[in-house]
Amino acid sequence: MHNSDKYTIRPIARIRSDYNEKFGVPRQSGLVTELEQAVVIEPEFSNTDALRGLEEFTYIWLIWGFSENAVDMEAAPVKWSPTVRPPRLGGKVRKGVWATRSPYRPNSLGLSSVRLKRIETDGELRLIVTGADLVNGTPVYDIKPYIAYSDSHPDAAGGFTDKTPFARLEVTIPEELLGRIDQDKQDGLIQMLELDPRGAYEKQPGYIYGLSFSKWDIRFRVDGDQLTVVDIISADDAGDEKAK
Repeated sequence: MHNSDKYTIRPIARIRSDYNEKFGVPRQSGLVTELEQAVVIEPEFSNTDALRGLEEFTYIWLIWGFSENAVDMEAAPVKWSPTVRPPRLGGKVRKGVWATRSPYRPNSLGLSSVRLKRIETDGELRLIVTGADLVNGTPVYDIKPYIAYSDSHPDAAGGFTDKTPFARLEVTIPEELLGRIDQDKQDGLIQMLELDPRGAYEKQPGYIYGLSFSKWDIRFRVDGDQLTVVDIISADDAGDEKAK
């Protein structure tokens, strides 16, 4: 193996978000626009000079790692498959892994375009963004500016995604339950639930699902295209229930 064929990359930042687990995370970036997340720069790279001029851009690219299901090609090569079953196709049709954005990839790298709201420097260096589709704690390996004249392709074909409908659920949350959520996170929660958090094989009408969101556990059911939140409890109380 040539020396340039293998190298190690290390995180320059980590995501701080309200998505505590993979269940419920949007399957693409930019779909939930009402939740703020923080890209917290690691102490080793915490130098404002590295971000000089970034505030002039509206969007940025994040290159990150699927840390919850990373594949070590030397230790466990059998985990990688050349084909996957995209949720957009109901998990029933196989496509080539490089024709999808599946997390189960040889190098387990993700790419997200997020909106840069502001840069904060009080105590730690962090970028406040919206539209991220990353679990809390996800490692970020690089940050690049989004450049519209080269990165945007309005006439681009979208492959199988052009042929499958993108539908949102109608979400109902009783006022007394919604009031338990911090006001600045309510719209983001609704947007997230509209995307249908359930996996392709988990769609059981009437079943009560539990979703960890920020400091709450969201209980909901789905009937047809209607999602109804039936309870919202604190994460601490949810943990006590599981321990019983």
